[in-house]
Amino acid sequence: MENILAKYDDFFVSIARPIIEHEEYQKMRFIPHHHNSVFEHSLGVAYLAYRISAKLGLDTVSTIRGALLHDFYLFKFRKREGKNIFAEGYRHSRNHPKIAKDNALKYFNLNKKEIDIILNHMFPVGLPKSLEAWVTSFADKSLAVWEYSARLYCYTNIKIANLLFASSK
Repeated sequence: MENILAKYDDFFVSIARPIIEHEEYQKMRFIPHHHNSVFEHSLGVAYLAYRISAKLGLDTVSTIRGALLHDFYLFKFRKREGKNIFAEGYRHSRNHPKIAKDNALKYFNLNKKEIDIILNHMFPVGLPKSLEAWVTSFADKSLAVWEYSARLYCYTNIKIANLLFASSK
């Protein structure tokens, strides 16, 4: 765990550690998300949101905690057979924040801002009420674009390499 936390500052780690070391939270390490795990994604969102919140003078503790728990739904999203991918994506966007909030409340005491962050990070499906929730929603979208871009970049390079090597045989 220490090697994962080494790249983050001491304040962030002091707030994050009780959540990320929790037995239930550790399950997120094994749930795929974009090109890594829900655990890594949530840690990245929390750190980015924390840095932005700190610059804006917002509640960094609630931002860290809420952002860490924003995807605490503990299952892999799967498209149901025969269903439209866009309808399925909307269903997941609408439902997973509620599941994440319920899971978070089972294991952690949350304040109103933290609940707002979890429930409304999927803007425009949810409408954030606090600035901390807006920042977390922005951080989540920004990191998702980065994760998808990295995945697309790797996929494209693999395809190009396969074409090059296939044509040289």
